[in-house]
Amino acid sequence: MEPNEWILANLDAVVALIFGLLLLLLIVFIIQSVRLRKVQKRYRVLMKGMEQANLEQALFTYADDVRAMRETVQGVIAAQKQQAQELQISCGPVGVVRYNAFPGTGSDLSYSIAVLNRDADGVVFTSIFGREESRSYAKPVTAGASTYPLSDEEKQAIALAMEKMR
Repeated sequence: MEPNEWILANLDAVVALIFGLLLLLLIVFIIQSVRLRKVQKRYRVLMKGMEQANLEQALFTYADDVRAMRETVQGVIAAQKQQAQELQISCGPVGVVRYNAFPGTGSDLSYSIAVLNRDADGVVFTSIFGREESRSYAKPVTAGASTYPLSDEEKQAIALAMEKMR
């Protein structure tokens, strides 16, 4: 049998086969159309705000933006580290104690002031006022203590400053 004769003899089967293939192609076409719409939607979102640009230009632009942001973040981190170091050594808590150094001769004109940094290093200033004279002292403080003898008021001023660190 020749192919033409076979096709004519089985025309119903051939038509059904062609119809089946067309139906299958239609289903594939619909699925691909839905996928294409999704991709187009994502592409429009990606390209939003970029006129006359293509995907390659958008990616280069985004890459440049990421590089610039990375440099900015590095600068911010460096500035933050610098500020943290400066804060560590800056004057922080202050403790003030006023008192009457000579009872019965006036009011609380004498004082001790402790100025410390975050490591409890700094100085304690003391000024003692009397009727006839006034004296001032400055003593270094390291880790909340001094190598010089401290009066009770100076110790109290340091303790007040250290309490403010907590």
